[in-house]
Amino acid sequence: MTLLSRSLILCLPVSLLLAGQAHQPKPTAKSSEPVEDVAAVGRGRSNFQSTCGFCHGNDATGSRAPDLVRSTILNHDENGSLIGPVVHGGRVEKGMPAFPNIKDDQLLDIVAFLHHQANAALKSARVPGDYPLAKLLTGKADLGKAYFEGAGGCNGCHSPTGNLAGIANKYSPVDLQQHMVYPSAKNTRTAVVTTRDGERVEGHVTHDDEFTIALTGDDGWSRSFPRDEVKVEVNDKLAAHRDLMNRYTDADIHNLFAYLETLK
Repeated sequence: MTLLSRSLILCLPVSLLLAGQAHQPKPTAKSSEPVEDVAAVGRGRSNFQSTCGFCHGNDATGSRAPDLVRSTILNHDENGSLIGPVVHGGRVEKGMPAFPNIKDDQLLDIVAFLHHQANAALKSARVPGDYPLAKLLTGKADLGKAYFEGAGGCNGCHSPTGNLAGIANKYSPVDLQQHMVYPSAKNTRTAVVTTRDGERVEGHVTHDDEFTIALTGDDGWSRSFPRDEVKVEVNDKLAAHRDLMNRYTDADIHNLFAYLETLK
């Protein structure tokens, strides 16, 4: 079953669950959404339209090539981590050429534009922030709890009396589903890079593609390395969530959501 079919079964507009970089806060809650770099979005719009607009449409909603705003790659992307390899390497088997000459700063601007477009779709009038809970509660909380403590392995990292205490009050139903299925957080990937002379560099991953990996250490300094010249060990805190996406059934998602809604 594809991610798209799951989103449809969750009874929400596709644009809601596949635009994962932005979240709608409760009307009474203060938004934690990062400040958008307007200049980067503007540059990215121009670069995207001149390079990609002919196929994907000037607004990235599709033309001769697919709609990118609702792309699962965009949904899971963090600072170009997934979009970068596709742009630089292309998808020749699907008719998309490679763009290896696009510079990193240009790519990051394009990424900013695409996330802006996804955010705009999420906040459109088609996706009300107060989407009725009754339309979403189709699962069984007891079965969700059983999955949480059993097959899902969720209790290995989460606790209903710890980091999930009061989660249903923290997020609106729409946002809670979004966080549950497509969690996003900064600095979830760390890495240890070992150079040929044995130097070890540790830090948060700020860029990673088939050519280059870049880290920012706790001291604030950033360094980048050619991937073919170093050994890289990556630790992804959301790896278990990504693994679940290959194992979830529709019933699992409905039941888990029903259970999380009991954690007031």
